[in-house]
Amino acid sequence: MAANFGIITPSEWVGLTLEESKKKAEREGFSVRLVEIDGRSLMLTEDLKNNRVNLRISNDKVIGAFPG
Repeated sequence: MAANFGIITPSEWVGLTLEESKKKAEREGFSVRLVEIDGRSLMLTEDLKNNRVNLRISNDKVIGAFPG
């Protein structure tokens, strides 16, 4: 089960490197899905998972995070 019942607080993720965010996700029971890299949106599935964090990345830093 994901930490904090799957609630994502963006401020805990923003500023981390991609590698740091992957390690944080693993520690807290989340899987990671990249939804945007350097302003380019990626194709996604429409499924919803309460143990997944969606990350927006720019210059190898997290600029946005949300659940699902």
